Amino acid sequence: MVGIKTDKPSSATPPTTPASSSGYQNVDLFAAGIRCTSCKTVCDNSDTSFCEHCKLNFCFVCWSQHLEDLRIQVGSILKQLETAESRLTHKIEHFKDRCEHIAEQINLAAEEKINVILEAKLGLQEELTGLQKSSDMSALALQSSLNEAKQVANKAFENTDDINKVKTFVHLHQNTLQLLSDVSKWDAENFMFDKENFRIESDVSTPCDAESDDPLPEAGKQNNPLENETSLMLHYKSRNFVPHYMWRKTARPCGVGLSPWNNHLYICDMDSHSVIVVERTQAKIVMRLSCEQMLCPVQIAFMKSLGEVYITDKWKHCIHVFSKDGEYITSIGQKGSRVGMFRSPEGIATDNANHHIYVVDTGNDRVQVLEPNGKCVDQYGVGVRSQPKNTSSIWEMKETMCTEFNAPTAVAVTNDRVIVLDSGNRRVKIYNKHDKSKIVEFGSMGQRKGQFRQPEVLAVDPMGYILVGDSGNCRVQIFKPNGQLVRVFGRLGSEPGKFSWISGIHVTKQLDVIVSDTKNHCVNFF
Repeated sequence: MVGIKTDKPSSATPPTTPASSSGYQNVDLFAAGIRCTSCKTVCDNSDTSFCEHCKLNFCFVCWSQHLEDLRIQVGSILKQLETAESRLTHKIEHFKDRCEHIAEQINLAAEEKINVILEAKLGLQEELTGLQKSSDMSALALQSSLNEAKQVANKAFENTDDINKVKTFVHLHQNTLQLLSDVSKWDAENFMFDKENFRIESDVSTPCDAESDDPLPEAGKQNNPLENETSLMLHYKSRNFVPHYMWRKTARPCGVGLSPWNNHLYICDMDSHSVIVVERTQAKIVMRLSCEQMLCPVQIAFMKSLGEVYITDKWKHCIHVFSKDGEYITSIGQKGSRVGMFRSPEGIATDNANHHIYVVDTGNDRVQVLEPNGKCVDQYGVGVRSQPKNTSSIWEMKETMCTEFNAPTAVAVTNDRVIVLDSGNRRVKIYNKHDKSKIVEFGSMGQRKGQFRQPEVLAVDPMGYILVGDSGNCRVQIFKPNGQLVRVFGRLGSEPGKFSWISGIHVTKQLDVIVSDTKNHCVNFF
């Protein structure tokens, strides 16, 4: 009977009706309806149910049993959900305990590191105090000796015979020479704070004989070095950097530059507290720029469109402004750390297109961009950074001004770039002039090619190649605009082509290179 199960297993195949002799197929194959998955009974479509879970068909009788099976399975699912909920609760508790434990570890580790840093801070402060006391004692001794020598000089020819006068003069002359030498060497030890390694780094200002390059054969030279990058590289690599002339009429020359009006050479003379103007073809001094306030002229720049000359004064902490005719106009800035103030400014450059002056504020670790009237319109290397502040044993965050420079000394400006010599970090850093984003930086501490030791000055040629006066290594290094090293020339010495301390550098439009050497007391023309 249809819908009633038999005792036979459900997997058994029901008997088929034998085919008739006439060859007709089994009628069962063409029976209308749907077969029950459980009892295999063929039922009408309306008498079956389809399970969406199992994707199977059941008759009315088997459907009830199937629903009962599903109900039993729901209980099993419920137990699994309860087990999962319990497991999640334990995991949450474990995770919370682990986070609390890690937080305790972080606090302990932070306290340990803070204590280590505070101890290192105290050690560095003691070291700095010791350096300051030592320098103060030696300075006091020098000041006392200088005062004694001045007293002797004032009374050298009082109430003595001629022989004693001569003896006194000889003694005074020898003592003065020694004192001058001692004063010159008093600040020979150059030390600064290394932020990355958290230490005071000392480097005695003693020049080194570092690596250098020999020129390529003369055949490598091109008729027009500025034709393309390849010809310029060959020009620098094959050039024999031996000066064709050496100016020796300045005791301690520093910054050098060519006037854009008449091509005269301007030389900063620290000892005479002035800037010497030299007519190049006859090597003749035609003018001196000076004023009562000028103490230590270091570097020089020109604003062709305004007809003005700008000179940084390291000890007066300002910029002196002169007309192209040599007349003193004004001074910009004073000692301080606020915007528009300076501490021992050194490098200077101009952007004639925008009438901007770029000043390397060495003591404040920044580069300031000024208008000709002295108004500061921008800064390089300075930013705001959040750092922790300990208030009543609770660490809070505060915003402080910070800088990425460490005693920068030189700057150059092109149409789209600002190149800064970050001397303390032994880096050359190149920025986009329009958005101040850093394009590239290169350099490190050392004596190998591409490394620097107390670099002082830099210049840029007409195609953007960068020439760095690597003063501590007594050489000039030439780099492509992307920082790739092209050539190194110069060695330690006083002979032509050698240096003792590079203090100024300039490249002309014709690729002539002018290098001043303060310890060899000369200006080299290559």
